[in-house]
Amino acid sequence: MTKINLIFNENRNIQKEQSRLERMGLKDELTIVSDEHLLASARPEQMYYDSQRKCGCFWSGVLDNEEELRRIWEQYRPQSTGSSAKMLAQLYEILNEKLFEKLDGGFVIIFIQGHQLHIVRDPMGVKTLYYTRKPDGEWLFSDQIKGLFAEGSRTPVINRSSLLELFALGPSHTEGQTFYKNVAELPIGHALLIRDRKESLHEYFELNVHRHNEDLTTTAAHIRQMVQDSLNRQCEASQVHAAFLSGGLDSSILCALAAQRGPLNTFSLDYEGNEQYFKGYAYQTTRDNDYIDAMVQRYQFHHQPLLITQRECEELLETAMVGRDGPGMADVDSSLLWMYRKVKEQTDSVLTGECSDELFGGYPWFYRSDLVDLKSFPWLQSLPQRVKLLRAPINELDYEGAMRAAYWATVQRAPKDPFDSEQDQRAKTMTYLTVHWFMQTLIQRQEAMAELTGLTVRAPFCDAKLYQYLYNVPWSMKFLKGEEKGLLRMAFEDKLPAQVAHRKKNPYPKTYHPEYTRRVKQRLQSLLNDPECRMCELLDPAALQQLIDTDGGSFAKPWFGQLMMGPQLLAYFIQLELWLRRYQIRIEF
Repeated sequence: MTKINLIFNENRNIQKEQSRLERMGLKDELTIVSDEHLLASARPEQMYYDSQRKCGCFWSGVLDNEEELRRIWEQYRPQSTGSSAKMLAQLYEILNEKLFEKLDGGFVIIFIQGHQLHIVRDPMGVKTLYYTRKPDGEWLFSDQIKGLFAEGSRTPVINRSSLLELFALGPSHTEGQTFYKNVAELPIGHALLIRDRKESLHEYFELNVHRHNEDLTTTAAHIRQMVQDSLNRQCEASQVHAAFLSGGLDSSILCALAAQRGPLNTFSLDYEGNEQYFKGYAYQTTRDNDYIDAMVQRYQFHHQPLLITQRECEELLETAMVGRDGPGMADVDSSLLWMYRKVKEQTDSVLTGECSDELFGGYPWFYRSDLVDLKSFPWLQSLPQRVKLLRAPINELDYEGAMRAAYWATVQRAPKDPFDSEQDQRAKTMTYLTVHWFMQTLIQRQEAMAELTGLTVRAPFCDAKLYQYLYNVPWSMKFLKGEEKGLLRMAFEDKLPAQVAHRKKNPYPKTYHPEYTRRVKQRLQSLLNDPECRMCELLDPAALQQLIDTDGGSFAKPWFGQLMMGPQLLAYFIQLELWLRRYQIRIEF
């Protein structure tokens, strides 16, 4: 029999759970392992096992259509009552894989039937699942990579494949893989079946490509209703009465819609001293304050601006890295973690406008002529500069080949309509690329920081139904009047002040304060000077010193996306060093 360990952050108390499992007759078949870093927030309704029939369910996350599922359950089992886990287990017995298509929300669900295990991850990748197999045949599963090493008997390893992921693609990674040797990720919209000691993957969520026959007015009305429906489902499932408000299009739409449901608390983030040092550039042209004020004045939100200090932003780099189990997006991660902590003091759940840009085409690479035809990931334009930072022989690996192979593998998977115009084919491909790569990096950042704080963060734009619908909408509609997300603007224009409805997209805010630069320079220099420096095993110390001496200016392009340049890149290498040290990473080359 294959031993299976499920390591989930939802464990309330491991001793109680072990006793519970023994009472259910699962002691010899299934073990749930806890870890000191993982939070305790499980709900009893998320675990069910019938010891006589040897079937059950264990799940994590949120189901947004539980009432709908219960109605289906009652059709097959009249007068059925019980926990959500019992409902899911019995529906799986009846419907098997057909059940997966009926699930809505952000979840990982594990179905048990005898010695068979079937694990399903939501279509948008809101929840994560990682797994590995030990030499003795034991399977380990966890929603955080650190959980796989919780027992202390295994050492995290990075090898050549890991280095290609880390330096050609990081902080993103190939779907299904990780930066760690022999640690896999369950891809979004996939189910993993383990039976007779063998594993098989199946993609249960596949985009349906077809002609879009609705006119512009009907399409805008359809989108308006879908966004409203998604928001209603998520607010009801998670009892949400608060939202992030940046004054941008996406968060403003959600706040306007949520205000119809009752009083709304809103929160915004800024950095200490940013009003003095902010300098607009191509990707971030304006600050948020005036646009937030316009929304607050119109809807009378109870708004709280949150101001993070440069010290807090720098000091939280390590905690944020631990949340992601690897180097991430530097001050974007640490400031997000800080904001989530502050919001958690007042509420348990909050709305965010994440994932709109990916579906509606809001990023520059959807429409800028110098980006749309790159034939590579447009958010990864710094590869030659990346390789120059590496030391020999690490710099001799084929990073360019690895990046292009990952790019073309995704392009080939993107569903296509042979009758599409060249423009619409390109838009579909870019949407698929962005959802499966860039968006996953942002979602995992969001989920990791939320897990560290216990805050539930809901993203109504991150909705499989909306994704399916928008995938077939022509680019001419999405880019209406030459504006990014022009269709979304049209759909909600009456809900927003004019300056907000037509505000140019701004990315997540970053710090411009020289104090932050001073802090990350000093910290990175100290790590570099340490005789135990680990990143010097991978990076050229001279190139790293030049980066420090120039405040990151020797690296001409963003490391990733639109924000990671200059001080943010220095912070990224701090996270890299802390990761290698804290996780005691062994490097195989």
